[in-house]
This record gives sequence, C-alpha cells and structure tokens, in this order.
Amino acid sequence: MLLPMKFTPRRRAIAIALLLISSLSVSVDAFAATPKAGATCAKEKRKVVFNGKTYTCVKSGKKFVWSKGVPVKSTGSGGGTGGGTGTGTATTTTTVVEGVICDPKESLTGKSSSGKELTCLQGVDGKYAWQPPQSGGGTGGGGTGSGASSTDDKSYLYGKRLGMSCSKDGVFGLVDGALAVCANAKVRYAMPSDIPATPAGGYTSRPSWYPSLAQQLGKTTEPTCAPSSIKFTSPVIPLDKIAPTIPYGAMIGGHVTPIDHEYLGVQSLFKALASRTESDYASVTAPADGTIIELSTLGSPTSNRVVIDHGCNVVSVYMVLNRPSGVLASYAAELASKGSVSVNVPIKAGQEFGQQRDNALDFNVFDGTSWLSGFANPFSYTSQDQTKPYTANPLPFFSAEIRAAYEAQLQRATGNRIGKIDYDVIGAASGNWFLDGTIGYSGNLITTYQNATSLISGGSVAGKNDYSWSHLAIAPEPVDISKWIFSTGWWTNPDGDATQVMFNISQGQLAPDKLTSAAGLVAYQLVTFVANDPPGSPVPEAGSTFPHAVGYTVGAGMVRGVVGLQVNADGTLSVEINTSMTSASQFTAFTAAKRTYHR
Repeated sequence: MLLPMKFTPRRRAIAIALLLISSLSVSVDAFAATPKAGATCAKEKRKVVFNGKTYTCVKSGKKFVWSKGVPVKSTGSGGGTGGGTGTGTATTTTTVVEGVICDPKESLTGKSSSGKELTCLQGVDGKYAWQPPQSGGGTGGGGTGSGASSTDDKSYLYGKRLGMSCSKDGVFGLVDGALAVCANAKVRYAMPSDIPATPAGGYTSRPSWYPSLAQQLGKTTEPTCAPSSIKFTSPVIPLDKIAPTIPYGAMIGGHVTPIDHEYLGVQSLFKALASRTESDYASVTAPADGTIIELSTLGSPTSNRVVIDHGCNVVSVYMVLNRPSGVLASYAAELASKGSVSVNVPIKAGQEFGQQRDNALDFNVFDGTSWLSGFANPFSYTSQDQTKPYTANPLPFFSAEIRAAYEAQLQRATGNRIGKIDYDVIGAASGNWFLDGTIGYSGNLITTYQNATSLISGGSVAGKNDYSWSHLAIAPEPVDISKWIFSTGWWTNPDGDATQVMFNISQGQLAPDKLTSAAGLVAYQLVTFVANDPPGSPVPEAGSTFPHAVGYTVGAGMVRGVVGLQVNADGTLSVEINTSMTSASQFTAFTAAKRTYHR
C-alpha cells in the first residue's frame, strides 16, 4: 500500500526511497507469504499451490484476500523431476499453471491443463514456481537444475534435497533455498555449529563452504572469463533522463539492514504524479549483452523484477520496474496473468526491456569473484539473500562517459559515491545483527531449521509481521555518513515493527564503530531525522515524489527514546530500547527487556 506523503522543498522526512520502498515491502509478501484463507494478498487472481491446495487471491470488499484452498487434482504418478533437478524421487503429478508459485514440499512435477510437463524449480531469488524442466547446466529461468547426477555431491550438493542420501560428509550446498550440509550420509540444513570459526580478521575472500554465485545460478562449473571483460557500454536510464540517485546502504522500513542496491532516479519524479504522461516514460536498457533469466512481478502490475546474466560471473538486477517492453513486450500479458514467466531471452547492450516513470529503479550488480569482507559472519546470509556478499560497485563496469554522468547524480557527493552495505566491525557495535536464537537473515528460529525435514519457505516467518523482525543494523546514514542510524525490525512490537531513528551522539560519547566490550554499557538518545537539501536545489511540483538532492545533510528531530548497548566478550550485543526515557543519563542498567543479538 502506498501512503500519501507531504514534502517541502527544503526539509522532508528521511524516507528517501519514497513510494518505491512501499513497493519493495509488497514484493516479499506477494511471493513468500504462506497463503491462508482470509489473509491479505497482493494481486487479484494470483494462484499459489501450498500444502496440496490451490489458493486464489480474490477481492473481498475493498481488499484482496486468499480464498479457501481447493485440493489439487492428482493426474497419476511421475517418476522424477526431469533434467533439471535430477532427484529421481517418485512424486504425484498434479495439474498446475506455468509461472505460478509452487511448494516443493508437496510436489516436484506437474502438468498444465494442456498436458505440458512442468517442474517446481527455484529461481535466482529463492522463489519456487512451475517451469518447464531445465535441460543441462544453463541458467534457464534461474532454476535449480544442474544437469549433474543426484549422487554428484563430492564438492557440492548438486541436485539434492533435504533428507536425501549423500556420499561425503562435510560437503555443503544450496538446498531448498538455504545452506545444507551432508552429515551422516544425509542432507540436512547447515547449523552454525557446522561452520568453522570466523578468522580473526574476518573473511577477506569467499569461504569454501559459502555457495558461489555460479552455484546459486544453478551452474555446475565456474566461469573461466574475468568479470572485468564485461563492459557496460549503454546506460540503464538515458543520461538526459537520470535524476538524483540513492546509493547503496539505505535503511528504510522493512529493509532494516543496509540495502544492496541503488535507486536510479528519473526526471519524471519531479512532476506531480497526476500530470505525468506517456512521454514521461524513460527507456530501461541492458548495459551490456546478456541473457534475461528472470521476469516476475513484485505484487503489482507496475512493479516488476528482471535479472540479466551477462556471463563471466556478472549479473545485473532491476526491481520495481514499471513495465516490461522492448524484448520483453511479448511477455507482458503472460506476466500479468501469472506473476512470473519462464524466460531465457538474449539481449544486446542498448536494447530496451522496460520503461520507468513513477518511481526510481532498483539497480545493482553482483560479481561472483568479489567478496564483501565487512560481513563478520556470512553464514547469516545463507538462509536468505545469499547473493549479498557478491554485491559489486557497478560504476567501474560503465564506460567513462556513462560513469561520470551517473556518478554526478549519486546523492553521496564525496568519498565512496556508490555507498556501502557491510559495516560490521568485529568486536564493536557497528554493523548488522540478528536476534539470538534465529538463523540469520531469514528471521526463522534455529530450532526451525534443526528440525526441518522439508523446505522452509523464505520471506515470511510464522507469527511475525516480516522476516526482518529479528534484524538490527547500526550503520552510518548512506549519504550524510557523519550520522549514525539505529535500524531495528523490533522497535516495541516483538512481532516486528521496523523503525529507523538516529543516534544523537553527545560530545565525548563513543561512535558505534568504536564501542567495544571495554566500554561496558553505553546509552544513547535516539531521535527522528530529516534531510535538508543544499541551497539552490530544484523545487519540484507539488505532489511529486522526487529523491533528495545530491549532497543533502541530515538533522536531528524529536526524541524517540533511549537505547542501551553493550558489546559482550563473546561477540554478542546486548540491546535495550526504552521509549519512555528522553535522556541517555536516565538509562543506568539493563532490565528484563534486554535482548541479545549475534552476527
């Protein structure tokens, strides 16, 4: 749901991603939430197969809700999953719809009403959908098909699922959306105790147990060509249409930890929404040759996701794309009806695949040979968002002219213009944290994974409002990096009420990256914060949704409470939020409300 927002030319709330962030929060629920009769859903006529039933998103009054589940019809028994997954396990073949989200716990194969064989395959982002069986080792639609034998697990758990036999204990691999391990000749989800201790200086390169980007794309071999051989010779947004761009590292709403993509602004955002016309759409084009391997919706017809595999370990991702066009135009109707389309579409640099007008465009690049060393415990990202450590700066890929034009629009005016997302300082409070007892980024309890015998769906947590309920980030504001943000998925509601406030650090107080166990308990006042555009910044039309200007600064607003922090000798972080206090001096000791977070 998009909430109305009021803005002034010089001073506006720091919800800098504007309505596009609301679109992002919809995407998680639209694809990952477990359907339940009467629960809210995102798109009318969307169908989801879950626990042997088909649920349909129907209109009830003024909102959309899931219908009562209808049992799927059995059409006989099948002998395996086809060339992609190669599990060889017997399953019940059901009548399914291509592109519709599926549940691999229930069935791995099915047939369309016309008799077309379909397989429940996992996409690049962890979602499962009914797709044609993959043949061989290509990326196809981002499925799990590897073309490898179901016993080929000596270096990686190719083609495996939970509970299957495996030949070598200690081998890791992505299975059913999370990191799994071969233990006692059986495949199970990996636990923190299975992972070697983090080196004293952190991981400066990919640990052998962490799935490579190629493995996440379903490839059985690593590319031999260098990412540097991929050149971005075309702009994603035309240079005369680009507007102020939000760098990596924003923390907004349910995006509690620093976001791993930038938001490319478009000039149309300076106009009031009601006055925008067809001519205001900007072309979205491929920056380099590649293959489009994913096309899906994010819960609304004007919010879509596209993934391009450029080869040589380079992948570019585009989200909240307003509409597919160009080489994807022929898929628009199918996308609208199914929500996800199996694609394998070649594209050349400069070819259009979408159009953008009404919000900034999410854009990022993953480089499988890079590694963000600022994540103290990368295992926390193996339960969801496994690509995060491969997040790369896209600017060096672009030609000099395009890079200069894009760089000039990045809101962060100095230093690392593209921003940063990995702020973990081992032994200090800075960086990303996850509630003790949870597996990490997924938000699920460790015990849930310990006892799992089948798929644990990502994107939602039973009884919680969002997967980020258990997240905590203590990191600099992405543009005005002199200010520190306290971003939590659990502010006062244990089911999740994501909130971002600013540390009002008093003179002489330690900054979070300097707060170590030696300091003991330290309390900070927390305040709202607002962005102030530099003098002379453009004044937009009333009703516009434009991003803040390049070089904005952040100022303190009203007091929201106090937080007590203590870095513990075992590397955990003690946290207590008190919203009734107004001064840090009032917080003198932890109470029963204290929480513990780990990396």
